[in-house]
Parts: sequence; C-alpha cells; structure tokens
Amino acid sequence: MSKNNKWVIKAGSSLVSGNDSGINSDFISKLASQIDFLKKHKQDVIVISSGAVAKGMSELGFTERPESLATLQACAAVGQRGITEIYQKNLQVFGYKTAQVLITHDDIANRTRYLNAKNTFESLLEMGIIPIVNENDCVATEEISFGDNDRLGAALAGLVRANKFVMLTDQDGIFSNDPTVDSSATLLGHINLDDKHLDLSQQLKSSSGLLGRGGMRTKIEAAKTSLNGGALTWVASGYEEDTLIKIFNNESVGTKISSEKSILQSRKLWISSFGAVAGTLILDEGACVALTSKGKSLLPVGVVEVRGEFNKGDLIECSNAQGVEIARGLSNFNHMEMNSIKGLNSEEIKAKLEYLSEEEVIHRNNLVLD
Repeated sequence: MSKNNKWVIKAGSSLVSGNDSGINSDFISKLASQIDFLKKHKQDVIVISSGAVAKGMSELGFTERPESLATLQACAAVGQRGITEIYQKNLQVFGYKTAQVLITHDDIANRTRYLNAKNTFESLLEMGIIPIVNENDCVATEEISFGDNDRLGAALAGLVRANKFVMLTDQDGIFSNDPTVDSSATLLGHINLDDKHLDLSQQLKSSSGLLGRGGMRTKIEAAKTSLNGGALTWVASGYEEDTLIKIFNNESVGTKISSEKSILQSRKLWISSFGAVAGTLILDEGACVALTSKGKSLLPVGVVEVRGEFNKGDLIECSNAQGVEIARGLSNFNHMEMNSIKGLNSEEIKAKLEYLSEEEVIHRNNLVLD
C-alpha cells in the first residue's frame, strides 16, 4: 500500500440515527459518495459506525430508549445487522463490498487478539473490502454505558496504522466554548496538542450533548491516542457532502488536531506502550540489512537464535550478531514456534508447523527501528 492512504472514519450516533427506520439514510448516502471518491484516489477506508442501538430500537418497536442494559444489548444485536446492510446497500452502488467487524477494547488490549484483528483488517483492505466496525455491544457495555465510539476509533487507527482519523459529528468541529451557551464561541481550526500555551479547560468541561453523547472530552482524549498511533486527526461535520474530500485535498475543514511528534516518534511510543520486551531474536546480517536499509518485515529465515520465552503478540527485541539492538516489534509467533522455524523459508515453515498463520515474524507495520 502506498503512503498516506489509510483512513479510519468514525460516524457518530447523532449522524447515523434518524427517523427513517432508525437510520439517517441521507447521511449514509453522502458518506458513501465521499468514500467512493477516496477509493478512486487509491485510499483505503475503514468506517466505525454508531447507531446500532437506535436501529434495533426501531426494528423492535421501542419509542423510548430502554433503561435495561440487557435490553439495550438486545437492540444492538438486532441493529448491528441492519447497520451493515444499509452501508452495503449504499456502497454497492459504487461497486464496493463491505464486511461487518464487531470489536471491543479487549481485542486491542490483548496482544494475541490485537494481532489477529490487525491481520484481519489488513486482509480485508488488500481485497478492496470496506470494513464497517462497531463496538460489540452484545458482550461489551462501554459504548452503551458511555455512549461513544471515539476511543475505540482512535485505538483502531493505531492498530491498523492509519494515516488519518476523522471523527464526523453533528457540529462543525471543536469550538472555543460551548456554542449553545456562548454565541461568541469560535471554531478552532487547528489544535496542536503539544502547544504549551494551549488551554482546553473549557472543552474538557463541556457537556456530553455537544458532540454526540461522548462530548468534546472524549474526542480530545481520542485524538491523543490516535496521534500516538501516527494518525492526523480531525473533528468535523458529517452533514457536509465534501468534508472528507476537503481533508484529502488539504483544505481547511472542521478542527484539525496534530502533534509536534514525528510519525516515527509516535509509532515508537505506540510500540513502547506494550511494555518491556519479552524476548530477543538474534538476526543474520542479511536480515539486519533488510530491516534497517530496505524497510522489510522480519522473516524466519533471517533468525539465527531465539532467547527468552514469549507469546504471540509480545514485544520482542531484534539484535545483530554482536548483541546490539536494531529494532523491536510485535511477534506473530511464540518462542517455541520460533525455535522450530528459525532459519526456514515459508514452505519449510508450513511443513514444520503443519500450518502457516503468517509468513513474517514481525510485520514492518508492527516494527520500529532502534
């Protein structure tokens, strides 16, 4: 995939929900048209869509939001199917296929499930499929209890190494103050989170109703996470027909949130968040050159020695023959598998393990150089 081409777009519940069978079909139609523009310009797109509870309520005949958590989860179970169907209906007009992906924060926090989820998204995008993602409300309560997918979207942006994370809302962006109570409030076109003089106290105290149920606080917190994952972030109106197109064309729209950290620094921070290294791989000279000079993934054939005990998804260190660390990243294999397949090529790995889950020990997207 080319650079700067992976987008995570979060559509808030205030946009997706509507009177048309619990869904705002006009919004989704406009969003599908903008996604078509991005796809035609060789951009990969993942959509995180709220609205499952509202859709389920409509289908089940609820006129008011149920108070029971179990009933809300039941509504979500029904509504998730409908949400995926309407996205597919609108996107197939342009010739695209969609996939429903239900995910929880635990899927990202657990390292094994983290890698499994990442690999699934990568495969879907490589096949040209547009994932439609939602919190798995049937088993997780955060979306229902706290009412926002912003944090999930930011975590997902880091998981797939997105270049852009866009939170579409029913407001034009983040304002200097709550515009519903302060008529003089102005739109903040750009927020640099590393600006020492930045004062976001008003935004952090704003009511949750201003930007959907999550409010400004969750969007700012989500932006910190997505920026740590290397994704430039926007909060912008989902009612406009060209919001995403303007972002693609580097035009001013909504509130752009950035950091002074370089993408490399951000990705190092993201990888470092996985804690201390669990093991070490000693690499031959060819593998060291492939990682440091050619931007390649680490393959088993370049591994000479395995040190320590680690599981799939653990953070491991890569060192040269002299024991100098050259990189670290998330392993696709545990230490026992690595001891079995070190020095082997792909065909030999399949014969040795009797399966081939991944060809790479560490994919380049999950690896940072020292």
